[in-house]
Amino acid sequence: MTQSNPVQSLQSLQSPDLALALIAFQASVPTIHDNDKSFHGSFANLPGILSTIGPKLREHGLAVSQLPEGIDGKPGLRTTLMHVSGQSVSAVTPVEIQQGVDRKGKPLNATQEWGKAITYSRRYALQAVLGLCVGIEDNDADMEPSAPPVRAESPKPAAKIEGVSDGDQPLTKNDRELCLGLIKELQEDKLASFLADFRRSFGLAENAKVAPALTSKKHQDWMNDNMHKYV
Repeated sequence: MTQSNPVQSLQSLQSPDLALALIAFQASVPTIHDNDKSFHGSFANLPGILSTIGPKLREHGLAVSQLPEGIDGKPGLRTTLMHVSGQSVSAVTPVEIQQGVDRKGKPLNATQEWGKAITYSRRYALQAVLGLCVGIEDNDADMEPSAPPVRAESPKPAAKIEGVSDGDQPLTKNDRELCLGLIKELQEDKLASFLADFRRSFGLAENAKVAPALTSKKHQDWMNDNMHKYV
């Protein structure tokens, strides 16, 4: 692997061809629906995203290349968005590859871990360079302009329940969704470690589902203190 500067590189844009093509693509690409499931919920996998956006990319003269490239002596992934005009935008994303042993003490397969890490990174780098919002209805091209939405007020803290300790106070809907969102972003092997540690910390059965049990302030506090171990 060759080393590369992680800073985004942008070819000289003497004309707005790439920008106009990307705007047209974003306006016309259909909604990308979740099509796969993991322990922590549904998500759109890489083949599902590529098969959805492929026709629209070609329609607007766009293509995306994603190739391994070293960054600071470590694995990385270069994602390049290209336009038929010759303009392109490119950046390298570090790739974190899981090492060590699995939960049964067996050495992790380096090739498999590399493949999983690259696939995970490709999915998120692709969404980033194209400005995609996966799983959210996006039908701009089919709708007439409407009045700007009313700005929602910031959620108010939930009132404390008398007679219940601080740690056992229930989480607000917003806080719980934030916690679940953090869990959803974990890679598979880090997720397994997180789930095992969470169950052990709160006395849950070995195969108990974590999401329904994540309800109290003490669970959020535990995540705040320990999440750095799994990212």
